[in-house]
Amino acid sequence: MDYCCGDEIEVVIDRDGLGLDEGIGHLPDETMVVIVGAGGKVGTAVQATVMGVERTPLGASVLANAKI
Repeated sequence: MDYCCGDEIEVVIDRDGLGLDEGIGHLPDETMVVIVGAGGKVGTAVQATVMGVERTPLGASVLANAKI
């Protein structure tokens, strides 16, 4: 699946991220998503807006902002 800036996604937060208010989740295709504004929400489904996609030889990762 391809994701673009502005896409709306729903992700279940697997763990807290490295940043103060970040959560980490995975999309159904195993793409990792870093969601700003989802810190401390492990186990919760979060609606988010895609802000950027980084493609590497290992796959893609998505940066998104949680919708409040």
